[in-house]
Amino acid sequence: MNEVNKDELALDHCFWREISTNRHFFNLFVGRSKFADGWIDLDRTEKWHQRWFRDPETKLDSETDITLFLIDTREHRKYAIHIENKPAHGKWQPNQPENYKKRAENRMGKWKHDDYQTALIAPQSFIDAHPEAVALFGFVVSYEEISPFVPEFG
Repeated sequence: MNEVNKDELALDHCFWREISTNRHFFNLFVGRSKFADGWIDLDRTEKWHQRWFRDPETKLDSETDITLFLIDTREHRKYAIHIENKPAHGKWQPNQPENYKKRAENRMGKWKHDDYQTALIAPQSFIDAHPEAVALFGFVVSYEEISPFVPEFG
C-alpha cells in the first residue's frame, strides 16, 4: 500500500471513530444529507469501510471509502451514505465520481437499505479545483469543517 493510501486509510478510521462516538459531529455531517429531517441514528453493526464493488458492465473493481448505514427509528427504514475521502494530494480514478452513484444504486438490494446518498469529504482546495466531479456527489463536507471534530483532518 502506498503512502497516499495509508494516509487516507488513517483518516477514514479517524472519521469513523468520531462520527460513531460524537453525536454533535454525527448531527453536523448527516445534517448536510437528505436524511437530516428523520429520526436518524447510526447503525454501528454494519461494516463501514472499503466496500468493494465489481461493475457488471465493465468488470472493473472499485470501492466506497466509508459507508454510513443509518436507521430511521420512527419510519423503520435503513439508509446509506457512500463517502469518498479525497485528500489534497488525491487523484480521481477514471469515472470515479460517476461510479459512486452507480455503485450505491446497485448495492441497495444487497445491503438491504431503502435509500442512499453519496458524499465527498475533501480539503476545500481540492473541492474548488474539481467542480464538475464534485457536483456528481449528493453533498460535500470540507476537511476544514471536519477538523474541529477530527483534528487529523486539519
